[in-house]
This record gives sequence, structure tokens and C-alpha cells, in this order.
Amino acid sequence: MELNKIPTAEALMFHNIAINDPSCPLCSSEAESADHLFIACYIASTVWNGVSLWCKIPQIFAFSLQYLLNIYSGLDVLEKKKEAVQGIIIVSCWSLWRARNKLKFLNVPFKIEAILSKIKALSFLWFSKRSKYKGIVWKDWYSFVNM
Repeated sequence: MELNKIPTAEALMFHNIAINDPSCPLCSSEAESADHLFIACYIASTVWNGVSLWCKIPQIFAFSLQYLLNIYSGLDVLEKKKEAVQGIIIVSCWSLWRARNKLKFLNVPFKIEAILSKIKALSFLWFSKRSKYKGIVWKDWYSFVNM
């Protein structure tokens, strides 16, 4: 994503690959680009709002993918929470991409609540098993306490 290598409709058209419908599968409001899909799309904005509320951080407003991926570094919180938020942002992007792919290729509708639940579950697995901060339990993670 950071290197603009995601095969969105805009990227595929740039490489002369014919696309029947270049609109965003999630919102259908404009052409699908990485910036739109992960930042400007109404669905993405709603997901970022949910993530912000859950993590108890200022609302996420990103103007570029680079800014989005580095938003954690500007937070005035403990390092543990910064690392958690960094992972959550990456998992959120992955979850948006998966929801897009399921809708586009399998015609599986999405629910924003389901995307947010998936983000919480996947990021818990990552944080509890792969970070240096071991021992967090699901109840604390889900309510984002002790961060």
C-alpha cells in the first residue's frame, strides 16, 4: 500500500488493463484508488471513526496513505498504546481490503460492524502473540483499557 502497488481499478487502468466498472466497490461514489479506498471512501471514514472511538484516540483524519500509516507516531500516549495503534491501523487497512475483495469477487456484502469486529479480533491476535507486550487479555483489549 505504501508503495502504491495495490491493484485498485485506477492502478490497473494505469497499466492498460481494461476495467468494466472503475468505481469503488464499497461506496460506488468515485473511482477506486488506494487513497480513496483507505482514506476518502465513506466506508473507510466510518471504520476509522470506529477505530478512533474504540482506541480512545483523536478521530483519524488522514490526507495521504503515508500520513495514515504514521498517525500513531504523533499520539501523546504510552509506547505500548502507540505500538497497538500502529498494528490496528495496518489490520484495519487489511480488513478494508478484504471486505472490498469479498464484495467485488464473491459478491459477499459487508457490514461496518463486522469489519470493526474483525479488526478487534485480528489485532488482538497480533498484539497478544507478536508484540513485546505479552499477557493482554481479550476483555482488556476489547475495551482498550490498560493501554
